[in-house]
Amino acid sequence: MISPLTEHWIRTVEQDKTNHTLCALSSALLLLSGKHIRVPKRAYPGLSPSRFARLLQVGNGVCDLLLSAGRQRTLVSGERLEYLGGDIEHFTGHIFRRWWKLLSVKRPFFVLTGSDPGESIVAITGCDPIPAPRLCLSTHCVVIIMANWGGVPAVMHYAACDQAIAELARQATSLEIALTDSQISHLVPRLLAHHHLENSAAVLVQSRIPAGPYEFSWRRVDTAAELWLSRKPGSEYGSNAWVGQRLAQLCAFLPHYQESLIPVTDALLEWCETARIPVDLTHGDFWLGNVLFSGDSVSGIIDWEWAQKDGFVLVDALHMLLMSFSVANGGRVVHYLRQLWADEISDAALQERIVKLRVQSGMDKDDLKFIALLLWLGILWQKAMRGRMPSEQWSEDMIPRTIPAVTKWLTRLSTKREPHTA
Repeated sequence: MISPLTEHWIRTVEQDKTNHTLCALSSALLLLSGKHIRVPKRAYPGLSPSRFARLLQVGNGVCDLLLSAGRQRTLVSGERLEYLGGDIEHFTGHIFRRWWKLLSVKRPFFVLTGSDPGESIVAITGCDPIPAPRLCLSTHCVVIIMANWGGVPAVMHYAACDQAIAELARQATSLEIALTDSQISHLVPRLLAHHHLENSAAVLVQSRIPAGPYEFSWRRVDTAAELWLSRKPGSEYGSNAWVGQRLAQLCAFLPHYQESLIPVTDALLEWCETARIPVDLTHGDFWLGNVLFSGDSVSGIIDWEWAQKDGFVLVDALHMLLMSFSVANGGRVVHYLRQLWADEISDAALQERIVKLRVQSGMDKDDLKFIALLLWLGILWQKAMRGRMPSEQWSEDMIPRTIPAVTKWLTRLSTKREPHTA
């Protein structure tokens, strides 16, 4: 029988008919042209376009170029446009010259007719016209706009679909939560604006924090983790009722896996009742991609969508290690979680930092594995809150391949704790 909570999520997903593969690209083209532009779905399937899809991408651009002859037009492209990511470039002069250059490197492009792109972005979002706004395709259907807002350098998030609009609402609420912590408030962007637009989209505007380019290094990971763990806890021990609530929501959203998830969630809840972990402000997605650096120092922390006042800081710290390392090595966090539960972490530098985290926190190996369990279930819960899993392959790796690893560790733990009988 489907629970009311699951029915609510199903209803939400059914109401949102947006093609989320093309959501950010469609929004970017709308911002640049001031009108909806049809994007061929088969040409932009996602992160790994086939040779046929790449041919369709270029062919679609050539067709737009021919059909727009004699009108004012703008050429739109980007180095990672075929993968639906990265900065968006646009040109309004000498587009034939630009088009031939793009075609020579087989980059996809769009030819838009209508008003000036800068004027269109300003008219839709309300940002300053100078300096010219710059667009970037991001994840979760959101378009990032680098522009000034009332003279202040800002980062704007533009959302057109229901899921992305809900994401911006969570971001706005969480920024306010993060700013209440005086220990890190100087690292948190200021919320400049959050409102709905006439076209039913939404905009979130944050102050821009100066920073150097992203790079992975263990030095940066250690600096960020040390900053996070050095904070004085806001409360020695707090309520962890939210853990049970989130686990119930997750089981309701994944009814096909409920039977196998319940023993895992029961073990976690039992551990939470006795572990008495200090609670504090947590980020929820703490890794190097969301930590800004100026030289060797942390200059800012961004993307606070999943922040909460009564979270477990150790979950953030473990996520910093595993997510930063997995992204740098083209892997997935869940792969290293399975290694952690099996005591088979293969990378010496990663293992060294996991041991250090355990020693700093005063936890034994199994306590840290419960923190890892909280991290794994938290990642799944965040996807459930968005109403969908990223892909079938991602879901397969996160759930059916991982539950046996968790169950095996819990079985070993139960056997170890059983009193020996003569």
